[in-house]
Amino acid sequence: MRAGAIIVVATLKGGSGKSTLASSLAVHWRLSGRNPVLIDADPQRSLMRLAARADALANVPVFENCRGTVVALARELAEHHDPVLIDTAGFRTAATLAAMTVADLVLLPVKPSPLDVDVMLDTARALLSGNNRSVRLRCVLTQTTRESLISRHIRAELSDAGFPLLQTEIVNRIAYGEAALFGATPSMTEPKGAAAREIASLAGEVDQLFDALEAAA
Repeated sequence: MRAGAIIVVATLKGGSGKSTLASSLAVHWRLSGRNPVLIDADPQRSLMRLAARADALANVPVFENCRGTVVALARELAEHHDPVLIDTAGFRTAATLAAMTVADLVLLPVKPSPLDVDVMLDTARALLSGNNRSVRLRCVLTQTTRESLISRHIRAELSDAGFPLLQTEIVNRIAYGEAALFGATPSMTEPKGAAAREIASLAGEVDQLFDALEAAA
């Protein structure tokens, strides 16, 4: 991944696991020796609340900005952090649309349900219509039940529709909720557990994506 990459986690529907995805990736990279930073652009302030708890997301810095000025903040932080992750609101806001225009990668979390897929498609349309340049986006299946029929169906549906999907899924595990009680992620509380391995796998896919893009440039 190039230094100062900006990754936006976006969807127009709450409850998709945006904050869990953003915080889990940031903490993983922090524990791996990187210098990530989080921007909480969600009025619900989920990341700010996690950062205020005992384990404070492994001391990953968290900045709050729910306004269109989030772009300026992201670019400023990108000069000193690697990567910058922006957690956006679960509905259409100026900050969400602005953040997506500056992203090097947009991650679209989607639960395996027809309604969530429809909302993800709305998010993608908002992204593509509001930006004048090509945007790299990847869908991430979240809160899945491994090997379930609905997960396989949604994965096939997204693939057939031409939406690139990361292979790693965030399985619906109690480890995420238990860790959040303390402002932590599974990479901190159960570093050898299944959830931590999923996070590491997902982070590895993102790193490989950036490496491939840089090699092709």
